[in-house]
Amino acid sequence: MAGVVSVSYQALYRVWRPQRFEDIVGQEHVTQTLKNALKEGHLSHAYLFNGPRGTGKTSAAKILAKAVNCVDGLSPEPCNQCIACQRITEGSLLDVVEIDAASNRGVDEIRDLRDKVKYAPTEVRYKVYIIDEVHMLTTEAFNALLKTLEEPPRHVLFILATTEPHKLPATILSRCQRFTFRRISFEKIVHHLKKICEVKQVSYTEQALFAITNAADGGMRDALSLLDQALALGGNTIEEETILSITGSVSKQTIFTLLQAIVQRKAAEALNYLDDLITQGVEAERIMQDLTYACRDLLLIKSAPQLEKNQGLIELTESNHELIEQCTIQQLTEMLDIFIHYQQQMKFVAHHRILLEVVIVRLCQLSVTADYRENPQMKQLEEEIAKLKLTITDLKKSLEQKRSPASNTSEVGKSKVSALVSPSPAPSMIQSDWLKQASEDQLLRVKKAWGDILQLVKKERVTVHAWLIDGEPVAASDQVILVAFQTKIHRNTIEKSEMKSMVEKMIAQVLGSSYRLQTMMVDEWKQIQKEVEPKAKLPSSSSEDVYKKTDHVKAEDDIVKRAVKLFGEELVEIYE
Repeated sequence: MAGVVSVSYQALYRVWRPQRFEDIVGQEHVTQTLKNALKEGHLSHAYLFNGPRGTGKTSAAKILAKAVNCVDGLSPEPCNQCIACQRITEGSLLDVVEIDAASNRGVDEIRDLRDKVKYAPTEVRYKVYIIDEVHMLTTEAFNALLKTLEEPPRHVLFILATTEPHKLPATILSRCQRFTFRRISFEKIVHHLKKICEVKQVSYTEQALFAITNAADGGMRDALSLLDQALALGGNTIEEETILSITGSVSKQTIFTLLQAIVQRKAAEALNYLDDLITQGVEAERIMQDLTYACRDLLLIKSAPQLEKNQGLIELTESNHELIEQCTIQQLTEMLDIFIHYQQQMKFVAHHRILLEVVIVRLCQLSVTADYRENPQMKQLEEEIAKLKLTITDLKKSLEQKRSPASNTSEVGKSKVSALVSPSPAPSMIQSDWLKQASEDQLLRVKKAWGDILQLVKKERVTVHAWLIDGEPVAASDQVILVAFQTKIHRNTIEKSEMKSMVEKMIAQVLGSSYRLQTMMVDEWKQIQKEVEPKAKLPSSSSEDVYKKTDHVKAEDDIVKRAVKLFGEELVEIYE
């Protein structure tokens, strides 16, 4: 008849729905427990199946209903041949009731269920109630269900299924035997898809199945739905391009080309790639997600090259090998942090493309910094600059000594004490006014809060945290904090006005008052300490050694007072 459309075709996920416990993929910990319970006859009156969507919860509930009502009696597996098993499979058995709690969530529906529970089954041994998405029930409905769930009639079996068990009241959870369904592993989904394709005599590429599995995110039903859609679009051949067009994704090789442009600091080229992808209709949010996964692939391959290809990682081509060689683990970790941070920010902004462009430009700058940090020529250049600075410092020092008048011989005794604070490697630092006001109490306060400051900086900007973590506070007054760095490039980067002001802002938030940030190298700070060690055994700022208290401390002039103020009177010893 004209106008009549055949509806005999069934979706793949319905055709391949498990009919026996052994057919359920990736949930052996659940199926084996249920089979053992059926074998021993140890059935609970209520079960709770929870886990992600498409992992077999409802299928397991139906199989359990068949197993307890099979004509052959309780057995680990239903026969699927008797009239009871067949009618449960078809959904036509009145004693097995499926309830969608999302649309029957009120107290009236549950009261009606409670009244019907009293009646014995008419066709099979057990009356089975399968309540799907049970977390959608109202509080009143849960309360109405409690008594029945706690002490149901002997002929009733409740099976509750949910994707969000945390929304269920504790009183419900405590009355059920709980089974957690896990996300199905990558390898098992791929293996199951291959099996289906072979049965249906469909040709496929492995990359196409990988793309389906990645998009399914551990759910077999989603994977079968995508496979069904791919067959409708591509006929009996499944290609990766077909899957990508269905899911709106981009091939991994295309994403890696974009990522390579970022790592190679080619911002213009990377932005052009981005423009091409968006012109093709790919969403910026999807590109960000694919970049995150690609960066994750690089990090895993870089840190664990022995990972097998069936993990769904990028297939290693020659260009990909070059990209892996160009990146360091630290650089990839920083990039991944930035991707994840901005992927969360995308939920709260309207212009996704602009945000993604900002991320690409920032990552190009991060690549420049990382490349600079790892370049041995740059390190050699830094050493040369450091030597030149020391030479200039020595020249300035010699000129100042020539200009200054000879000291009075009567002050020889006190000059020994003055050596405690003589300006050797950093004269301007020692003679500065703020350092005269430095105290141990202030330094202790800063050190206690330093971890919180670092965490706040990391939350605000990951790259600044990566530079700042190399430093450690060594002195502090009520206005200034002195931080000593191990590496010159870290110090120089923090000294930039933008980064320095941001760190000072975070310090003010944690400590509750404004501070200026001063920096120097650890070697310079150690040199200052060496100058005072012959007369006062001073600890390094990070040392926790126990020092003996001195017996005689004199504070007759400003120099001695400054030494005591800076280092503490228990650490200063005066020799005449």
